[in-house]
Amino acid sequence: MKKKKLSQSADYVPHPRYGSEPIPSDVKGVSTETILRSHWSYRSSDIFPESVLMADTSKQHFNVFPRECYVDMRKTCRNCQRPFIFFAAEQKHWFEVLQFYVDADCVHCPECRVQRTAAKRAFQRYSSLILLANPTQDELQQLVDAAALLHAQGTLKSRERLGQLKNAALRLIPDYPGTLALVEALRNQDAFPATEEGD
Repeated sequence: MKKKKLSQSADYVPHPRYGSEPIPSDVKGVSTETILRSHWSYRSSDIFPESVLMADTSKQHFNVFPRECYVDMRKTCRNCQRPFIFFAAEQKHWFEVLQFYVDADCVHCPECRVQRTAAKRAFQRYSSLILLANPTQDELQQLVDAAALLHAQGTLKSRERLGQLKNAALRLIPDYPGTLALVEALRNQDAFPATEEGD
């Protein structure tokens, strides 16, 4: 564990609510040793002790030990490998308001969390809309948008399904911007075919 001073700055992925710098608190008299004893994860992370917030353990979900305080922590995103701060105020919200289990860990930066949430929603939307025998124009537009996003992320790979959807969209909603985007994405995929491993 490395203690960082608030004056030290790194290029952290910004959080939409808390920013990209540690947030000092008004809490006084909490030693670094007390912070480190309050939860196992603080011992293996870079922390900003000046940001400490006291916890209300009666609102936490835990089996053995609660988190007695929260502190801004430097983390590295599992997806993009960029540094970000898991803020003390964010932890308080996670563990006291949302009541996540106190050993839950934040492993993705705010930007990657937004992308992952969008992908999950797109997958759910796609999964429900693809089953419709006669989707409305609005439902078909949503389906095209979800398919384009999932295709761009590499989640949706079936050329047959994508081709059928593209053809239906060209027939029923040819002027919809999402239709044109899907056509272009498939055209670009044809221009750069996937290579076999070992090529």
